Amino acid sequence: MRRWLAASSGALNHVSERPVLWIPGALAWVASVGWIPFVAAVVRPPTQSELTYFGAGMQSSGLWPLNLVLIAAGIVLAVTLAVGLVAVGNAALNATIRDRPVDRADVGRLFTTSLAGILPIALVAFALMIALIAVAPVEFNRPQADPDPVVRTLGRLAPLLALGAVIVVATAAYASLAGRAAIERGAVVAGLVEAPGLARRAGLAGIVHIAVTAILGIGYLVLSGVLVGVLWAPIGLGLTNGEPIDATVVLLLVGFVAIWLCLVLAGGALHAWGSATWWTLLQPRPISGRTPGRAQEAPIDR
Repeated sequence: MRRWLAASSGALNHVSERPVLWIPGALAWVASVGWIPFVAAVVRPPTQSELTYFGAGMQSSGLWPLNLVLIAAGIVLAVTLAVGLVAVGNAALNATIRDRPVDRADVGRLFTTSLAGILPIALVAFALMIALIAVAPVEFNRPQADPDPVVRTLGRLAPLLALGAVIVVATAAYASLAGRAAIERGAVVAGLVEAPGLARRAGLAGIVHIAVTAILGIGYLVLSGVLVGVLWAPIGLGLTNGEPIDATVVLLLVGFVAIWLCLVLAGGALHAWGSATWWTLLQPRPISGRTPGRAQEAPIDR
């Protein structure tokens, strides 16, 4: 625990003194999970009747199950694009933390290791989709008013969702370690093979860091979602009611965008802190060098 506290506090000082780290961190954060609060606040969730109509329309369509395959293909394409943006952000972030020029090859290495880490998550998502197809029609057609079918469906899928959350955290940590090893070795395969060794090097401090970053990340997402939802509520209400866009609405929109950008930068700072802490835990010397705010290179032992 002391090792993690020393590493995290040093990384916090390093990141707080270098706002240049927040921008690539913000790109990686918003492309990975940072979009969730914005979508949750701005996009109206479908009602129970809309979900029922959509599900019935999917199954009764002459394109079934091709329409489901097309939706899955669209999701895969969106995820691939998001992984690419995260790789770009992390490559720039890791290079800036260590005071090195950005290597475009590192983007490809991080992209590949991230895709390898996503494979278990994709299998969990596939299992969830199959379970959802099997469970949702039964719950939505059951003549029971309380609780509503969405709650009943989530309740039946809760064990699988919990397992999926554990797998997501574990694979994200593995992909992060593999990406760092791939950057050092200059080879993706070497990074994937050496990731368990880096986990052993981090030891208990690495486990603590995974847990703390997960808790802080989820907490910040919830806080951002609540804040964005409160800010968007009067704007969305006015747009839904068809009110004219006057100066008040424009000012509200400007304030909403400004605060959202601040939240994105803060998420980038949180992501940069997590990445800087990893580099400190994985190297024999801290990232802070003799000059305040300047990284000290200490390559992973070969």
